[in-house]
Amino acid sequence: MRGGTFWLAVALAPAFVACSDALERSTPVGQEIVVLNAQSPSLTLVNAGDFTVTALGLLTPVPTAQTVAGNEQTVLVPSGTGDAVQVLTLGAAGRSTPLAAGSGATGVAFQNDTLAWVANPGLATVTQINVITGDTLRSLAVGPRPVAVAVVGGKVFTVNSNADGATVLGPSTLTGWKTDGSGIPDTVTLTGVDAHSVVVGDDSLLYVIERGDSGKADGRLSVVDPVAGQEDVVINGLGERPGAGVFHHSGRLLVASAAEGILEINALTRTVTRGPGAGVKPEGKGLIALSLDNRGRIYAVNDGGCGASPGTLYVLSPPPDYTIVTTIATGLCPVASTVAEMPPQ
Repeated sequence: MRGGTFWLAVALAPAFVACSDALERSTPVGQEIVVLNAQSPSLTLVNAGDFTVTALGLLTPVPTAQTVAGNEQTVLVPSGTGDAVQVLTLGAAGRSTPLAAGSGATGVAFQNDTLAWVANPGLATVTQINVITGDTLRSLAVGPRPVAVAVVGGKVFTVNSNADGATVLGPSTLTGWKTDGSGIPDTVTLTGVDAHSVVVGDDSLLYVIERGDSGKADGRLSVVDPVAGQEDVVINGLGERPGAGVFHHSGRLLVASAAEGILEINALTRTVTRGPGAGVKPEGKGLIALSLDNRGRIYAVNDGGCGASPGTLYVLSPPPDYTIVTTIATGLCPVASTVAEMPPQ
């Protein structure tokens, strides 16, 4: 299937040469931190070089899902009840790719520069799309209520929450298919409940964050070996309803928490090094999303209470200091963030 196209205009930020630091991998020039705002749905782009801000509108149908993914110059925004995924190319054209009715498109992840996968909780499937042509290529059956996707080792994995909002319906699972759709899928039953997000670590393991039962402060992390198809380790102690995470190249998994700010897990020792009561809360605020630039700086999103006031993007120095570098206003009710790149000019 093919969707219509539109033109996405983006203002280029001026060039910026950054100072070196111990964790620098490369300059962040051209990197854009992309924040998805749920009210009056839009994107806020923040240049990682000089923090220039650009606000972008979205296509119709506007998204009701709360996830976003970036790769190179492409940003994917699932449209939730709109049964589509928006494919936005920074500085160029974009399209809305329709999906099967009732899909409820939610989680999304890139396989490569051309292909991506979208989780469909309404149909218990995951759909492969071509982000260049807008074609849908295949849909595969997965577990109940898939909400997040990861691609690693030639397989696509869905995080199947098996939860309706905060109501847990049964155990959470992972379903792993070969990306060509062949063979029999792996199924991994997780220890925690209401699994909601997944991070592929620098070690190529899957780090699955489970929010737990509402009000019980029983958030957990499952470390899953995607080759063996098994849950290797369960790390308790993430408190009440932890959010999405990012894998920092210092070897820490950082997890956003609306109650605790940034929680921190040492991936080598597999221990919680900043748990509830010891999280990083910039200006005393909880956080709902985290992204990283090439220097290891952290872009931490506070939703501003999802009222009439905009959210806040806190730019923090790398761990262990987490010093506030600057603060930037986003749109109303930011819900997720990712990283993309401006095209060279």
